[in-house]
Amino acid sequence: MVDMRFCLIFLLLYISNVTQGAVKPEHIINDPDAKEIQVIEDVALQRKLGAQMALYMQALRPVGAINGKGELRFRAFKGTRKTVKLQFRAFTLGATMVNEYKINEGLLTIKQKIGQITQYEWTGVGKKVERLDEKQATRPFADSDFWMADLGLEMLRWPHQNVIKRESRRRELCSVLVSRPAKAAQGGYSKVVSWVDEDSMGIIRAELFDGEGRLLKVFEPKSFKKVDGQWHVNEMEMRNEQANTRTSINFDLEKIPGTKNNK
Repeated sequence: MVDMRFCLIFLLLYISNVTQGAVKPEHIINDPDAKEIQVIEDVALQRKLGAQMALYMQALRPVGAINGKGELRFRAFKGTRKTVKLQFRAFTLGATMVNEYKINEGLLTIKQKIGQITQYEWTGVGKKVERLDEKQATRPFADSDFWMADLGLEMLRWPHQNVIKRESRRRELCSVLVSRPAKAAQGGYSKVVSWVDEDSMGIIRAELFDGEGRLLKVFEPKSFKKVDGQWHVNEMEMRNEQANTRTSINFDLEKIPGTKNNK
């Protein structure tokens, strides 16, 4: 099994640069082995550490531009299966992080800056660009269990971020981050609970709850591949606990030679 401290963030790019002066939360810096801080009961401290963690994770950037191809595999409980070919790109344009997911039906582009609203753009084949807000982005990507907003890690931009405790998960010390939107929209999430590896600051499990507070989906990375001396997530899975379906995305990523923090 690959050492989980190489797990990268949700979508899980080759990341090691941190922009705009963000630093790891103070409980990780001051107590790296969790000898003193395990359960965090003070709500004000939960919020302070949660805000620090969400900001740091937003600030992660790839060292170089990345291209990739892969497959999105959907499987229903009764045996229905579907495979969708996928092309992927990740790069930065100045302070903007750009992720692109291309399938036969069109192109999803996600543009993000720290402290600004995520820009979701869907361009269907032969059609004009459709710009989506957060609510509109809570729709399935390629009819899968991954919503467009999942691919944008939208929960890290919600106003309520609380670190509630630290515990071991998959043999790694994790901070448990609870993210809540300002208001749970109909058909959206009411909260997301993420286990964040304190070494890589990558999510190694996330539980996503529906508007009524019931567990809806579970995200987990499944396998890893070493590329250019760095570990990448090779496969990740989203399970819908209510619909009894699951979708995995398999990546074959490569760094674009000669690139740094630009396209």
